[in-house]
Amino acid sequence: MIGTIYALIPALLTIALVIFTRRVVLSLGIGAISAAFILANFNLIQTVETLGSTFSGLIFEKDGLIGFLNDWNLSIVFFLLALGAITAYIVLSGGASAFTKAIIKRVKTREGVQYTSAILGILIFVDDYFNALVVGNVSKPLAQQQKISRARLAYIVDSTSAPICVISPISSWATGVMGSMAVIFASTGATYNTFSAFLMTIPYHFYVIVSVIMVFIVIKYNLNLGLMKKYETDTVNGNDSSLTSAEVANAHGGDVESSKGTVWDLIVPILTLIVVTMLTMVYTGYVGAMNSASDFNLFFAILDNINLSTALRFGGAAGLIVSMAMAYRHVISGEVTQNQYVKAFFSGMKSMVGAIIVLLLAWAICELVSALDAGGYLASVITSANINPNFIPVVMFIVASFMAFATGTSWGSFGILLPIAGSVAAAIDMNLMIPVMAAVLSGAIFGDHASPISDTTLLSATGSGCDLGAHFNSQLPYALLSACIASLAYIAFGMTESLMIAYLIIIIGFIATIFYAKSQNKSEAIQE
Repeated sequence: MIGTIYALIPALLTIALVIFTRRVVLSLGIGAISAAFILANFNLIQTVETLGSTFSGLIFEKDGLIGFLNDWNLSIVFFLLALGAITAYIVLSGGASAFTKAIIKRVKTREGVQYTSAILGILIFVDDYFNALVVGNVSKPLAQQQKISRARLAYIVDSTSAPICVISPISSWATGVMGSMAVIFASTGATYNTFSAFLMTIPYHFYVIVSVIMVFIVIKYNLNLGLMKKYETDTVNGNDSSLTSAEVANAHGGDVESSKGTVWDLIVPILTLIVVTMLTMVYTGYVGAMNSASDFNLFFAILDNINLSTALRFGGAAGLIVSMAMAYRHVISGEVTQNQYVKAFFSGMKSMVGAIIVLLLAWAICELVSALDAGGYLASVITSANINPNFIPVVMFIVASFMAFATGTSWGSFGILLPIAGSVAAAIDMNLMIPVMAAVLSGAIFGDHASPISDTTLLSATGSGCDLGAHFNSQLPYALLSACIASLAYIAFGMTESLMIAYLIIIIGFIATIFYAKSQNKSEAIQE
């Protein structure tokens, strides 16, 4: 069943269960077991062995961190635990309350807080994981103060993380994409300069462009689609039903905090986290560039050799140490007891345990789905189909979307499909090379947004304190709306080869969305 349509069953089963049961751990667990069962040819003993080896591989790795640990996975886990503890110490020291009060004096509306979160998401463009976790955590107290649901916050965070990173030439995504493009250009005889080609793809990222602008339309016109309306209404009435259980406990007075905290109790730890992480990224990139024979100039060689896992460990550790030191000042002053100080450390990390369990399950199912070669099956479908050249951009967008949706990985999806897209464009019309590559990347972002087994979906929910099921179910209508508009734009471009007409379709989509939002708000006002 490897490499066949049956390889899609575990991912589709997981997604269906998340939608209908809203029990994420159960859904991911059943999905992982079903994938292992298929891989083991329905042999129960081999299924257990497959699951065991998959989960052990998430933790242990030959020649990894300190010789035997999985560097990437455990660095993410450590960063999450550190971020949980940092958040607890910021709350304990009174920094969260002080920061909220200071911002609310300047940003006094629900709209303003949402715009602040969206702009922060755009500004932190270096890495999508880092973006989702930091922006979500900084914005949480503001969202709580202005009664903005965590589902809405998670949507804003998710829609301004990966979409911005994939079009930013200075990001963890850029070098990976450019590396793939360079290989494709060499193999197809294309004469593009890799960096120039990367910049040339930006105007053709229709889903990315639509999804980012859609965030501002949603904020401006208070567009509530599907379950988002319920979560927003519940939050305005004082009961945000999209909160995680840990956040619910905190919202009901679960945290002790100093009354003498200042904004610096929040700014210094978070700034330390950001600065140390980014400096470590630059340092590891520079060291890697000096030790490699890269064809890029030094700047791009540094980007190509960044060790993000090391940067997350150092940044997380530095932020934790500084937050602990800042909070301990309040122990010395008598505002906080020694017992409360110690308890904050463990309660902060405990708040991340649920997210880590879900993340491990998501990683496991992604590994198992990859072993089933679901991506290979979808790739074979596109290569064997006799497609009208006019529809190649939209077809590649849809295939990349479905692949990322089913596998939970945008990187894996464009890694498989970019070479196929390049070969198809070279065989039919070299002028399609750039648009088709952009369509693949945009499709991978949409599939990643819409998938409950995507790690970026999970991290956006975690950073925002939103239940994963609530984030997935509430974000899906917005992602689908943006994807529909993008699809129509790709069809228009394919038929006319005109960017102007494609953008005209996008503008019409935005106008229709705004009219719908206005009519929705008018109808609700009449009912009230």
